[in-house]
Amino acid sequence: MNSSKWWILFLVFLWIPFQVHAQTQTLSLEDVVERFKQYSLQQELAELDKLRKQGAAQQYKSYMNPEVSIFSEQLNAGTLDYDETTYQISQPIELLGQPFLRNKSATKSSEAAELSYEYDRSVLIQQVKSLYAGYWYLQHKLEVYEQALAVINHVLASSKARQTEGTESGLQVQRFTVEKNRYLRERNNVELEMMQAGNQLAAMITSSEETGFKFQVEADLPVEPIMEDSETLQDYALTHRADLEAMELEAEAAGLNYKVEKRERLPDLKVNFGYKNQSDGSEGFVIGGGIQLPIFNRNSGSITMAEAKHRSVETSMQLQRRTIRNQVDVAYHRVQNLYAQWQEMQQNPLSAEMLETSRSAYQEGRYSLIELLDATKAYVDGRSLQHRITADYQQALFTLDTITSGKILSTQKTSEP
Repeated sequence: MNSSKWWILFLVFLWIPFQVHAQTQTLSLEDVVERFKQYSLQQELAELDKLRKQGAAQQYKSYMNPEVSIFSEQLNAGTLDYDETTYQISQPIELLGQPFLRNKSATKSSEAAELSYEYDRSVLIQQVKSLYAGYWYLQHKLEVYEQALAVINHVLASSKARQTEGTESGLQVQRFTVEKNRYLRERNNVELEMMQAGNQLAAMITSSEETGFKFQVEADLPVEPIMEDSETLQDYALTHRADLEAMELEAEAAGLNYKVEKRERLPDLKVNFGYKNQSDGSEGFVIGGGIQLPIFNRNSGSITMAEAKHRSVETSMQLQRRTIRNQVDVAYHRVQNLYAQWQEMQQNPLSAEMLETSRSAYQEGRYSLIELLDATKAYVDGRSLQHRITADYQQALFTLDTITSGKILSTQKTSEP
């Protein structure tokens, strides 16, 4: 019986860590992007905005909507009764092909909405990737502070023991206590920042029904140089940016709308076709027509607004081309500067052995108190800066990839062996 209890306890202790591990997922950058595509509510809002724009474009199309009318007349003149019934269908006809222009304009507006959604989605994916890199940095920064605290706690315990023995003054114990609380405060602040970043990232990669989602990120973020120059990236962005293509389609749609409004100066011809039945036995088909005389309204107001909208979209498109060139140039140089800084820091990498060496040197008397604290601070600052530069490089690379319509990461993938 006792043996069975021990076996049950053993299995329980094995099961608990397994469950904890199962609840915390390790996500790669590709996993995060895939979860965003499946569950993101932000993506759903962008898609709904696309559908709203496409619905507005659908409303602008022209449809044949004939009007059906029935007229019944009953006349009484003395002893004679006269009845007449007319069945009539009426349809306005636009004589200069406005329906075809409207349908073509609506199609281009719908395509522009699709391209705008595609670009907005890529921007959201960039935000997800940047949050991932930021969380990665905070996770590693937290590890650095925990390593520093482990060293401070170890030497603090040794100092307290030597103080009890009378071989060390209380001043050193107080100094280590102050340093411990300072590092603990900074460590807790980093932990809170990491929780906030994690919550922001989880909000973009989980569904509304999913609660208590726990994750951690992969240990490494590879740093690779970009293979293209700034001019090539600018030309590629101007050719492939979905938002710029959307503006081009919007300009074409606005131009077609302008043509429609100019042709609306000629009023529609209203054609009537019907059948009449009289009480005296007479019956037959009736055909008629009507047209409004544009004496006071030549549609000048709508023409002015349509022309202004067309020119506004074309001007915005020219400004957007300049903006794209500036965006790519600045983002390219930011990536290059961060990569150069990252390479510089790789010349003298820092490792956790530096802390252990400093701690051993202090306990052996080769390091003073000040030297140990300086070495610990140098490790924390240097190691945190290394991780910060790595995360900054990744975030800058994600931004450059987005504004060049995926050129950076696609080039890196094709260059891999």
